[in-house]
Amino acid sequence: MSIPLPRLCPNCRHYQRIKQRNPLRLWHRKCMCVGAQGNPSTGSGHSYRNAAAHFHGSSQCPNEFETSYAPERPEIVYCEACYNSEVV
Repeated sequence: MSIPLPRLCPNCRHYQRIKQRNPLRLWHRKCMCVGAQGNPSTGSGHSYRNAAAHFHGSSQCPNEFETSYAPERPEIVYCEACYNSEVV
């Protein structure tokens, strides 16, 4: 077999994997779904179009929740209801 030797010891490799995980802290966030279509010029900060109808219609989603994604991160964070209506 021509498998390369590890460059780090097992403990160092384990700590490198642990550093890639989300922190063990939860932030209180609000769903970032602002209706049928997000537009940066309207203050949503993100440009997108919903693939399906959401329960809140064209208004902003009122759901609040706790997540491991910090507020300064660039990802769009949906509540479970909005996420399921987009994905499922």
